[in-house]
Amino acid sequence: MFSTSAARRRRLVTLAGIAIAVVGLTGCVGTPKPSGSSSSPTASASVSPSPTPTPTGAPASPSPTPTAGTPAQAVTIGCNTLVSPQTMYDFNPNFGLDASFTPGGGTPTAKAVAAKGVACDWTNQTSGDKVTIAVARPGSAALAELKASAGAGTAVAGIGQSAFFSSSGGTGRLDVFTGTYWLVATSVFFGGAADFGSGADGRTLVAAAVAQLR
Repeated sequence: MFSTSAARRRRLVTLAGIAIAVVGLTGCVGTPKPSGSSSSPTASASVSPSPTPTPTGAPASPSPTPTAGTPAQAVTIGCNTLVSPQTMYDFNPNFGLDASFTPGGGTPTAKAVAAKGVACDWTNQTSGDKVTIAVARPGSAALAELKASAGAGTAVAGIGQSAFFSSSGGTGRLDVFTGTYWLVATSVFFGGAADFGSGADGRTLVAAAVAQLR
């Protein structure tokens, strides 16, 4: 009876060992992977940045600011350079330069001085009559206005770039425009546009002054 029990215990121990081995083997087996799966990790999808909208047209350029034109520039030429004593003598030997001359208010000569110009006056020693010549560089806008106003007179060819004669109250006036310069000559001795024609004394006097404007 003892031997039978012992044999039974050995069988039970053997069966228990087999059971433990089976359980151990079952724990070591990995979980089966689904068919077609990959062992490598799946890469995250990259997100492309949204493109910056392209403007349909370039912004309009600002309009240029209008300018007032060039300003007046000072004229520093002296009277004896503008019209030499010899030139005035040839015109009329009885005229002399008036060093104390002051332009009268509202005259074209005063306007030239106000525009940084110079005014020269020669007085007849016998009659007291005058020849006055003024020169200015009044700036582009003022020059255009002066030219437009003078253009109502009679055009005189061959003195400066353009010249116009007019008269008022017995006094003749010649406006000459050359480059940026405006020259105005007035005198009772200038009786008409013919005084500035070819070979006339008035033309010789004014043309000599214009020649200095450069």
